[in-house]
Amino acid sequence: MRLDSHHQFSIEHPPAHLEAVLKRNRFDGSILIVDEGLSLPAAGLEFIKGVVMRVDLADPRLGHRLDELQRDARFRGVCARIEDEVPPGLPELARRGIALDLDIAARHLPTVARIAEQAPELRIAIDHLAMPPYGAAWSDPWARAMEEAARLPQVCAKASGLLTNAPSPWQAETFRPWVRHALALFGPRRLMFGSDWPAALPRASWKESLAAFTQSLGALPTEVREELLGGAAERFYWPAGLSSNFPRLPGGK
Repeated sequence: MRLDSHHQFSIEHPPAHLEAVLKRNRFDGSILIVDEGLSLPAAGLEFIKGVVMRVDLADPRLGHRLDELQRDARFRGVCARIEDEVPPGLPELARRGIALDLDIAARHLPTVARIAEQAPELRIAIDHLAMPPYGAAWSDPWARAMEEAARLPQVCAKASGLLTNAPSPWQAETFRPWVRHALALFGPRRLMFGSDWPAALPRASWKESLAAFTQSLGALPTEVREELLGGAAERFYWPAGLSSNFPRLPGGK
């Protein structure tokens, strides 16, 4: 099962555009990130295997909001922007078995350990590799902070959005040390590819986002490649091991 673990939609770039791209590139589906205040996508978009909603973890009505979201079988997790403060609501996510996508900057990576301490059962994904300074000099603070995060078995990482802010034309060498370091730390079972589509358009296509990821890693055994391109995301968002038997909504084909 190949999955793009991180993308959105826009008015100019609706679901049908990405569905065609995924099919051409032999991807089975994707994980959609939905901004706070927006609704989940309509039924019938079967390539969207899971949905992650941005939520306010400090909202006193968080439990009610999660009740609403969990009525949809596609709901797989929440996404939150976190800095130095550990928000409330984390134990509630862990109790419900809801995963957390962390939208976090490199300088705030030490917060990951504090989150794990407060909610040790919570599954955590560090989005965009915590946005290291691609193309700049190597950052020892980022590397050390990622090493600390990788020691926590419930923490995964997404090599997503590599081209979102990259100059054009891009080069794999820009990302190679950072992505390879993440692979060395997390291994293929805890590192996921995500396109962040359509954020890089029109400078870079979805296929270029995939190429930036694979070329930055170089040649890999087939089983390792497939873990990075879907296996890790499937286990993270479906820890019970649903394989290809994903829930379908009424009216789905």
